[in-house]
Amino acid sequence: MKKSLFLLMALLLLSTGLNAQESTGGLSAARFSGSAKLTIPVKVWGEVVRPGIYDIPIGYDMLGALSVAGGPMNSAKLTNVKVLRGQRLSKDDPIVIYVDLERYIETADESLIPEIREGDTIMVPPKFGKNFYQNFAALLAIAQSITIIAYYIDRVVE
Repeated sequence: MKKSLFLLMALLLLSTGLNAQESTGGLSAARFSGSAKLTIPVKVWGEVVRPGIYDIPIGYDMLGALSVAGGPMNSAKLTNVKVLRGQRLSKDDPIVIYVDLERYIETADESLIPEIREGDTIMVPPKFGKNFYQNFAALLAIAQSITIIAYYIDRVVE
């Protein structure tokens, strides 16, 4: 009797776990059959929280892809975000698209936001100040090193 009760409880727990996995609402291979592609690979580089390669659901625009990567950081220059097309649909199709996200934020004009295609790369550049301060810090470290070397050379010569 105890064995059958234990077996029944184990099966109940197992079926509950499997049911929870199936009902998460996510896109699982078990729920879709055939060779229909549900996501496309997109690279998100630069000043975002988690840069990398992501499988983005088909039909996402650039904002959706940036959101999957955690969104832009405070150091991001939102007036000059680039989308590098992985593939062109025609000869007139641009390879590089420049997007002004600040203008979108001000106007909510959705025509400013391009749809993302398979193989696209989104590049979020840093603000000018970030590069300046990084370069300034490097120059400061070099200057300090030269000062220390000069100090010790001066002490050895005396």
